[in-house]
Amino acid sequence: MTTGNSAMQLEQGAGWSRGLRNLLRGELSLWFGSRRWLTQLLLWAAIVDGILLAAGLQLPLEQKSEMIMIFNVFLGMAPAVGVAILMMGAVVDEKRSGTAAWILSKPVSRISFLLSKLLGNLAGVLVSVVAAQTLIGYLLLRFVGGLNLAPGRFALGMAAHVINLLFYLTLTLMLGAIFDHPGPVAAISIGFVFTQQYLPALLPFLAYVIPYPLFMTYDPSKAQSIAGGWMTGTTPASLLPVFTTLLASLVFVVVGLWVFQRQEL
Repeated sequence: MTTGNSAMQLEQGAGWSRGLRNLLRGELSLWFGSRRWLTQLLLWAAIVDGILLAAGLQLPLEQKSEMIMIFNVFLGMAPAVGVAILMMGAVVDEKRSGTAAWILSKPVSRISFLLSKLLGNLAGVLVSVVAAQTLIGYLLLRFVGGLNLAPGRFALGMAAHVINLLFYLTLTLMLGAIFDHPGPVAAISIGFVFTQQYLPALLPFLAYVIPYPLFMTYDPSKAQSIAGGWMTGTTPASLLPVFTTLLASLVFVVVGLWVFQRQEL
């Protein structure tokens, strides 16, 4: 007879990566060991592709190209809200329930704890949102809109959405490390989704550094969004938001780790 302890596999690791493999396996099981990935896939397909399909069926032939803008706008905003909702309790709930303190009493580093949340949820979002929408969106644009988009260019355009969602994943992770209640985490993240387009009116330079231009241009008559430009082979207004958004995501992770390392749980 094999006892429970003797059947367990000892995980190796030292320093900041201690426990990361086990924690990440647990986070991935929450997505892919249940129907969570399928639920999210169907939800965003219904919202984003439902709207895209309705628009494609109603738009006259000469306006079918507007489907690209519609697809990018709704894919840029709706899943960002979803990511904020999914992530708002990822750290906070475990801090409040004492689960985080219990986990960290084991041979697990705080860095591994936070990184497992980020990497596990990023994998789930990439499959349920990005990969699914790449396939479904392309098929609708091709066969409903009649748009002959190169698959490689379309996939490149979807990379802009990966960067956009990474921004909100890391932002919410950082806020979860800072706050002890999910309210502020959700309010700040979701509030930014809907207010970012108005911020350049206050500070014009923000038009080039926030994620909004990744999926929507401030002046559609002059230039495409970054995602739209990459999908169609046209020149976006600026590529600077790609680099500033990635930099902001890195800063969010560093700040989140710094705060979490110094918290009493």
